[in-house]
Amino acid sequence: MSNKGSRRPPLVADRRYPASKKARKSTKTGKTAAKSRTTTRRRRTRSSGRKLPWIFALPLALVRWVFRLGLRLGLVAVLLGGIALGGAVFYYASSMPPLTAMVDGRAKGSVTLLDRYGDTFAWRGQQFAGLVTADTVSEDLRNAVIATEDKRFYRHFGLSPRGIASAIRINLSEGRSALSGHGGSTLTQQTAKLLCLGVPYDPDTGMSEAEYEADCRRGSLVRKAKEAIYALALEAKFSKNEILTIYLNRAYLGSGAYGFEAASQRYFGHSASQITAGE
Repeated sequence: MSNKGSRRPPLVADRRYPASKKARKSTKTGKTAAKSRTTTRRRRTRSSGRKLPWIFALPLALVRWVFRLGLRLGLVAVLLGGIALGGAVFYYASSMPPLTAMVDGRAKGSVTLLDRYGDTFAWRGQQFAGLVTADTVSEDLRNAVIATEDKRFYRHFGLSPRGIASAIRINLSEGRSALSGHGGSTLTQQTAKLLCLGVPYDPDTGMSEAEYEADCRRGSLVRKAKEAIYALALEAKFSKNEILTIYLNRAYLGSGAYGFEAASQRYFGHSASQITAGE
C-alpha cells in the first residue's frame, strides 16, 4: 500500500515544545535584547556627556592651549628661519667674486728666483705656483684629497649632519667639549674657512696677518654657523669640481706653499699633474 497523502505523525519534540511557545520565547528574548542595547546606549550617552570637575578640566585645558600655542610658534619660527637662511645664502652667493679671483690664498706676495735659463732655483715669501683645477691635477692626488678630507663630497649639499653628529660624539667621549677637536667639517666647509668667509686680509684694520689667520680658524659656535651658511652659498654658486679647485689652490701645505701646485714643485720638483699615489 502507498503512504502518499498520509500525514506525518507528530514528533516527540513537537509535542514537548509547541511552536507557539517557541515563537513567544524568541519574541520575548528579542525584545529583552533590544531593550538592553537601548539602555546601554543611554548610559554611554550620559557618561560621555558628563563634564569633568573643574579641578581636572582647568589644567587639561591649559595644557591643550600651551601645546597649540607652542605648535603655532614653532611653525612660525621654522618659516622665518628658512626665509632668513635663504636670504643669507643668496647674499653670500651674489657677493662672491668669480672663481679666478678666489684661488690665490696668499695674504702677501712672494719672490721667485730664476737662473739665466729661466728655471726656478729659490723662493722667498709665500709661494703660489699658478692655477690648477680638479681636472688638471693627477687622478691619484684628486682621489687622495677626497678620501682623506671628505669621502661623501660629491653626495652632500655642503653640510654633513652625519659627520657633525659623529664628531660631537667622539669629542664628548674623549672628554672634550662638543666643538673641540674633531670638527666634522665637509670639504666645502673647509673651503669656506680657507676663504675666511669671503673677508680678505686688510692691514688697515690694525690686525696682523697672524691674527687674521687665527680669526679665520676660530671655532666658536657663531663662526661655525656662518661657515655653514657660506658653505651652502658656495654649493649654490659653484659646481663640485669648482669648489674642489678652490681648495686645491688655497690649501696651505707648509714651507710657504699655498696650493698643491706650489707644494708639488717645492717637495717633488714637478707639477701636481704628475703626482703619483706614493707621493
